[in-house]
Amino acid sequence: MNNMRGVMRQLEKIILQRLILILVLAGSGIGQELISGSITYISRDQAYIDLGKKAGIQIGDSVQVYRNDVWLGVASVSQTSGASSAMEGLDPSVIAWDIGDDVQVEVNLPKSIQASSTAAIESHSESKPVVQVFLDSSSYAPRTPSNMSLDSDRFAPTFTGYVSTRVSDRGGDTSGVRETRGSIYGQFKVLDLGVRHLDVSTYLRSNRSSRDSSSQTGIYSIMLSYDNPGSHFSYLLGRMYHPQFSMLGTIDGLGMTWRSDRRVIAVAAGLMSNVNDIQGQLQRNKFGLLDEERFKWGKVQVGIIGETESGAFSRNYLLLGSTAKLSSSLRIRGYSEFDLDLQDQSQFQSTVSLTRFRASINWRPWRSLISTSRYSYRENVVDLLDSAETEYEKAARHTFNTNLSLILGSGMSITGQASFRGDGTNRQIQIYGVSLSHRNFTSQSYQLNAGGMAMFSYLSEGGRVYASIGRNILPWLDIDLYDEVFLYRILGESSFRIRHLPEISFSAKVPGLQRLRLRTRFEQENGELLYRFSLSASRQF
Repeated sequence: MNNMRGVMRQLEKIILQRLILILVLAGSGIGQELISGSITYISRDQAYIDLGKKAGIQIGDSVQVYRNDVWLGVASVSQTSGASSAMEGLDPSVIAWDIGDDVQVEVNLPKSIQASSTAAIESHSESKPVVQVFLDSSSYAPRTPSNMSLDSDRFAPTFTGYVSTRVSDRGGDTSGVRETRGSIYGQFKVLDLGVRHLDVSTYLRSNRSSRDSSSQTGIYSIMLSYDNPGSHFSYLLGRMYHPQFSMLGTIDGLGMTWRSDRRVIAVAAGLMSNVNDIQGQLQRNKFGLLDEERFKWGKVQVGIIGETESGAFSRNYLLLGSTAKLSSSLRIRGYSEFDLDLQDQSQFQSTVSLTRFRASINWRPWRSLISTSRYSYRENVVDLLDSAETEYEKAARHTFNTNLSLILGSGMSITGQASFRGDGTNRQIQIYGVSLSHRNFTSQSYQLNAGGMAMFSYLSEGGRVYASIGRNILPWLDIDLYDEVFLYRILGESSFRIRHLPEISFSAKVPGLQRLRLRTRFEQENGELLYRFSLSASRQF
């Protein structure tokens, strides 16, 4: 009987320890934490979020994308820096994300937090009864200064960034012209530069060509930034492309942003940067002020942009923008710029002129159907800036694009598009196309992309068909085959010209590099064969 009681006590002790372990792990997320953010920028194949290494984001983390609590899909983090990350669609492969969509990421907690939880569990069985102690003034003793000092690496800088280099060789021209070009670009960032949340970053690019033995190196950005999550203010100093003022371009100056749950106020000022080393470019001082009001249904932006030259105003712009979520499946956005001072503008404009307007509608009536329509208007930049006249730029005043995507099962998507560009006269370009994308459609994990396009313009007409297929042939090696046939005819000609553009590329995962890619492309037209070889490598750290 005594042995039975001993066994029962031991079982009760083990069960109690296991229950405590389950409760603690459930409260701590088993070493993980769910953090939330939003999409801040969208490129062709990626979206960028306002969460980075400081929040615990790592490459390969899964990101859940939502819009008004409606799940859009799962993405994977492909790049990350201190305060932002890039992600690519995973399921489905094409996600109709938009700026402002919500994201959620499950990140691992620091080891110190997990260790403290484990230590609390292990020491629970040996804990002592709590003794209540009453203190009064007679029991107080002055505390002597501590001889402990902060850890030397408490605010030690953390280095992050990426670097990419490319070498290309092009030849085959019957004139004997051959060109070899090399380029390197990178972005580097040092986090917590001696002071918590004080970061420094730089973005540079350099290239050299064998045709004219020219070389060019440009620093596109070098700035200090201070962004403390516990403060409403953030600061930028240096050469910058301010995220709130894309119209300012690149400036050498300073910026300050104040944020709250309902409002964002941003100020930026500086000297226009000649990052492209254009000779004779006018030096102007630029400044901007932006107020963004946030509501449950969306946000409204009002801003002013000014430029001065020789102490006098040369340009003055009024910015108006708004984003509205009409429902869980419908969002509209509008943006406009008004030129209020046209001293150095075209003589055909009035005193107050609408120089740019953009509007877009995103509609997703079902989870598998996505529709996006965009319209934009801008003053004819060819007339205003006397820039190089191209067929595409001449018809750039009015632009309308619409896309309709159908997402099917097994990673397949079909997209149709229509585009119209015109300047209000007979300069028009119409484009119609359809594309198919299918990922991992066999056990060998093939990826297929195919499509066709037809174009009709005031100078030419034609179309193209293309297809690509890729496969992971080894755990560390991918191969992609691409082929494109382009048919076109200049108006007035009786026959079509044919251009054939086959391509093969290999992408390898090499220790110490993020990607090593060898790309070979040929161009065949009128019996002439041109070639281009390029080798590129990149690394993120």
